[in-house]
Amino acid sequence: MHKVSGSIAFLFAVGLASASYAADLSVSTPPQAPIEEPTFTWTGFYIGVNGGGGFAGDDRYGLHSGDTYLGNFGKIKGSGFFGGGQIGYNYQLDPNWVIGLEADFQGANIHDSVSSDGAHGSSKINWFGTVRPRVGYAYDNTLFYATGGLAYGHFNYKGSLAGVGSFDDDKTKAGWVLGAGVEHAFTDHLTAKLEYQYVDFGKSNVGGDALWSKATPDFHSIRVGLNYKF
Repeated sequence: MHKVSGSIAFLFAVGLASASYAADLSVSTPPQAPIEEPTFTWTGFYIGVNGGGGFAGDDRYGLHSGDTYLGNFGKIKGSGFFGGGQIGYNYQLDPNWVIGLEADFQGANIHDSVSSDGAHGSSKINWFGTVRPRVGYAYDNTLFYATGGLAYGHFNYKGSLAGVGSFDDDKTKAGWVLGAGVEHAFTDHLTAKLEYQYVDFGKSNVGGDALWSKATPDFHSIRVGLNYKF
């Protein structure tokens, strides 16, 4: 009888020890780390479309005949619409700075004309493009950036002066562009941007010996764009 009682006491003690050990194991097991949601990154290639308007050109229309300056006959203030596409690449530096390179090309109808004292002049930018580095600062899915670089484009320039002659000239010129913008990522792949640019194609002589002008086509622009990021 004493042997049975001793066996029961031994088994009871072993049970208590096992339960205590199991309780210790359940308490000491560390909780699983929470699964972190992936954060958005601006790094990657993208392609997209854009459209906008040009305005406030400042091309002073002066005429020459040979080496003789005939006077200033007003200002050609180019304005109109354009649309096209862009392609680029961004690289996000840890944690917020973003650098990139973008190239774009647009068909355009940016034009104006002036008439004064028997003189008439007109200018029309038919197409243009830019190649620009971008430097920006990202707040999560929103990027604020500055940009600038090479601009190039094609324009038609016409002029005439009563009693002297007329000309009709086409030029493809390189110049420069400077701007800034903001871009927001709505998903991992879809972004939209609002951008300001100033485009200047420099100076070029248009016309012939009998009548010519020094063209300085330029314009300010506001554009919107939509990009797909790979």
